[in-house]
Amino acid sequence: MPKRLEMSDNEYYILNALIHQPLYGYAIRESVKKLTDGRKTLSLATIYDALSRLLQAGLIEKAGDDPVNGRMRRSYRITHAGRQAIQERYRTIEILQGIRQLRVAEGEV
Repeated sequence: MPKRLEMSDNEYYILNALIHQPLYGYAIRESVKKLTDGRKTLSLATIYDALSRLLQAGLIEKAGDDPVNGRMRRSYRITHAGRQAIQERYRTIEILQGIRQLRVAEGEV
């Protein structure tokens, strides 16, 4: 059984990058950059560390290895558990937005 992962922001970005299609490291980096309007650029080391944790947690899986210029390019896809993790994160964000609105309305923020 995959271990439960307390998802970091970077892992959340990566899962969102994989929603529509399998991607490899550099393509994940570019997708995250696009999703965040250029506000977040992940290093490849950060991406591969996160991919390792997401694989171990069962939130993504290997989609395949393709030879490119004499090297193998591994791509990854999101799993059903990964999609559920995104939904949980969306719910948490909605709760936090509600708290923020309450605090702003009360003049505390």
